[in-house]
Order: sequence, then structure tokens, then C-alpha cells
Amino acid sequence: MTLSPLLCELNVLACRSGSMCQQDRQPLANSAGIDRITPTANDRLGCVFSALYSFWLARQAAIDRNAQIGGVRRDAYSLIFFNHEPSTSIESDFTGSPDELLTAALQFEADGGTDFTRALERTQSIMDAHWSTERYGPTLGGLVTFTLYADTP
Repeated sequence: MTLSPLLCELNVLACRSGSMCQQDRQPLANSAGIDRITPTANDRLGCVFSALYSFWLARQAAIDRNAQIGGVRRDAYSLIFFNHEPSTSIESDFTGSPDELLTAALQFEADGGTDFTRALERTQSIMDAHWSTERYGPTLGGLVTFTLYADTP
């Protein structure tokens, strides 16, 4: 089997509508990056930031463990925040560290309405722009899109 040079194109679509500033959910007090997240997002959106940062840290730890056998990050990350309008924070990023990715995410705050259609259209345009047949076929990779929407208690 031939391994693809790119394991996964991970597209994260995260809601940042006004309801995401409710503080009925908050990032865990002992989670990584909490000192950077809670000053601006000690709310539902902060939980999204915390989950993303934890994921990015875990992926980086796996890469670091495999560095002696040529382990490098083969994932590309795209991060789209949406309310009534989608905004692309990160697009097909292969090189950003977890801290750099978190910094890019933290520029957003919760406000506005919710337009799922425009958000999905933006995600599709990013998928189309970065489509690669190398990720498909007999590989271990593929395309993954997550939608993070914490609007219900």
C-alpha cells in the first residue's frame, strides 16, 4: 500500500453565534491553554477553543513520538467560524503549531445570528479549492469535516 503525502484534510466548522457566549458551559479549569482562552472566551465558544487546542496538542504529540522514524504532520487543517456570515480562520494549514492555530482561532468572539447554509457553502468551497486525488484510493487518509455547535445545554 502506498501512503499518501497527506493523511487528512480536516475541516472544522465552528459556530460562533451569539448563543455561544452563554456561560452555562465553560472550558475545564485544568485544560491546556486555559490561561489564553478564558480571558476572552470563558463560555461555550471557549469550550470549542479548548477542544480544538487539545486535539491539536494530541496530534502534535503523536508526530513528536514518531519523529525518529520520519514522522511529520501530514494533516492539513482548515477552521471556519460562522454566525450569520462564515469567516475562515485557517485554510489548509500544514505547518502551524498548536499555539499558532489557537492564536488564529482566538481572534473570533461569539456574536450574531446563525446561517448554516452559508457556512456549509464556505466549507464546500474550501474543500473544492484543496481537493487532491492523492488523499483517496488505497491510502489511510481522507477528508474529514467536523461541525462544532454547542447551542444546546
